[in-house]
Amino acid sequence: NANPASMAATIRSLAQESATRRTVVLGAMKELGALSEIYHLELAGPIAKAGIDTVILVGEEMGVLADAMRNSLEQTAQVTHCDTADEALSALRDQLRDGDAVLIKGSNSVGLSKLVSAMVATEAHEEA
Repeated sequence: NANPASMAATIRSLAQESATRRTVVLGAMKELGALSEIYHLELAGPIAKAGIDTVILVGEEMGVLADAMRNSLEQTAQVTHCDTADEALSALRDQLRDGDAVLIKGSNSVGLSKLVSAMVATEAHEEA
């Protein structure tokens, strides 16, 4: 599941990964009330500090972050905004390369567990 503190902490942990590239797939944080937009926007800081290369944002609430990141002159990550987990899976598969570290996190209701299951199944199939 996801809340502003857990999202920021997990993004920071990705920065410690030894990888060719770093990718985050972040689903909307639900049930944040009136401050939802601000909490989603505040993720831009941890993403920038972590040196993320590819950002895939999922859900309506993440639209504000996607727009802000695309319009930032300091932003270097490739940003994709998807409406659904299925779209995010397609985007991830299109962008994923050997040696990448991937973080997938969001509220359970966004359905990102599909991505994790699909990626685990793909890896198991490739190893067979």
